[in-house]
Amino acid sequence: MKQSIIQHIQSCLPCQQHNISRTKKPGRLNPISTPEELFQLISIDYCGPFKPTSRGNQYILCIPDYFTRWMTAIALPDCSALTTAQRLFNNYICPYGVPLAILSDQGTHFKNQLMESAAKLIGYNHIFSSVYHPQ
Repeated sequence: MKQSIIQHIQSCLPCQQHNISRTKKPGRLNPISTPEELFQLISIDYCGPFKPTSRGNQYILCIPDYFTRWMTAIALPDCSALTTAQRLFNNYICPYGVPLAILSDQGTHFKNQLMESAAKLIGYNHIFSSVYHPQ
């Protein structure tokens, strides 16, 4: 019976005209290409908050390289945009060089004016992951 009701609704012209879909259609996802060399694509994300250390650090900025799977972990006292930009530059970009692209989520510590300006000034492409899980 359920199947016949579904079939009737799908074939009924007035039903189709007045049945407005209120769900948002899934957006187009762009695949991320596999890096071909060292430090070409990295991602950044925060872990924490943890119990404060003797130096006052509560968060860890995790930076894995997609080619080698090398993980760089930077202890931080907070996860503000200023701290993120400073430590990313001083503790990662200065020792290892500028990556072609940095992948991050859309957290406020990554998606802001300061990080956008840093990306333009230093010369890397900042890629953001989708806000919600793709369907």
